[in-house]
Amino acid sequence: MTGGRLRMRRAVFRPASRGFALIAVLWFVAALSVLVAGLLTVSSSEMQETQLRLDIGRASALGDAAIQMAVLDWASAEQTPDRLQRTRYVFEGMDIEVEIVPASGYVDLNSAPESLLQALLLHGAGLPQDQARQLAQRIVDWRDSDDSPLQDGAEADSYAAAGLGWRPRNGHFLTPEDLMQVLGVDFDLFARIQPFVTVWSSGGAGVNPMSAPMPVLTVLCQGNDGEARRIAMARDAGETGIDTSTLEQAFLRTGNVGNVLHVLASTPADGGRRAVRGRWVSLKSDPDGTPWRTIRAEPVRFAAADGF
Repeated sequence: MTGGRLRMRRAVFRPASRGFALIAVLWFVAALSVLVAGLLTVSSSEMQETQLRLDIGRASALGDAAIQMAVLDWASAEQTPDRLQRTRYVFEGMDIEVEIVPASGYVDLNSAPESLLQALLLHGAGLPQDQARQLAQRIVDWRDSDDSPLQDGAEADSYAAAGLGWRPRNGHFLTPEDLMQVLGVDFDLFARIQPFVTVWSSGGAGVNPMSAPMPVLTVLCQGNDGEARRIAMARDAGETGIDTSTLEQAFLRTGNVGNVLHVLASTPADGGRRAVRGRWVSLKSDPDGTPWRTIRAEPVRFAAADGF
């Protein structure tokens, strides 16, 4: 009798044991699959990151080589160029486009008048009129030497009231990034403004239209894209005596293009993009004897196939 009950128990529990074992195996296989998938994802991410670093390294090397050639050609020209220039170089079979923009073609944060700063914020950054006027005055207050705010500006008291840990410098902007210390300028707004500005231009408060890239020309034209395009096409075609009477004359500067250049080298990259390397270069020789020096090297960024 006892043996019969034991046999019945075995008959009842054996299938259940097998079921538990099968479930355990399935769980183990599932966990192993998740682990393998995770390892593959990590491996793929590492490979992508490694490839990106290789692409950036190659773009930096090729871009720097093209930039050096472009600066050499500019500096050794029989007649100093009087405008923005574009050229091409070939290194290791790569067609590298180079754009040379004199610093006089940008809005100088240290010398631009309030009206030009307002136009920049209005037509370049896309701000409403009132906000553009307010921030233009705050930029002027940040850099001027007094502690008296303009009508819509801001001096130390306003920064303290906003709970900020810094105050206006009452001195020059040393880098474009200093703009983010101005009350009301966040990173997003700075990113929109950065392509239009410099702190390394000297010799005038305005912009040289023969040096200005297309977006800055649009600001000088008070947002008139068609007029900016007309001037840019005529300039890039090498024409002289270009009519610039339609530009806001208070925004312009005359004279030579200056001795600071923003040189951008654009190299083909995967996915139909371009890898862009930039350097700000001063043509004043260094004490160590080099004929020019880099003021600032910009990290490689990726742009559309037809852009800088």
